[in-house]
Amino acid sequence: MAKNKTELINRKEYDRIRKMDHGQMSMFCRDMYLKGYNAGKQEVSGLSESEVQQIILQIKGIGEKKANDIVKALTQAQEERRRVRNE
Repeated sequence: MAKNKTELINRKEYDRIRKMDHGQMSMFCRDMYLKGYNAGKQEVSGLSESEVQQIILQIKGIGEKKANDIVKALTQAQEERRRVRNE
């Protein structure tokens, strides 16, 4: 069988994992998950306020003022979410 070039762990790490108890394994899995989550979060780029506004303006029946109101509401919701997470 060919050796996989995208190994997540080396032999030394594998041996260390095999000897872990339940608590250590839980911490290891949590840390591994958080590393992947944070890496994925950095890879994803969101839309800017101006991009969102331009997309909203393409919808028939929504004008400049309503688009601005929607963008403001979305921005406030994002700020509120960040504030709650940081508490």
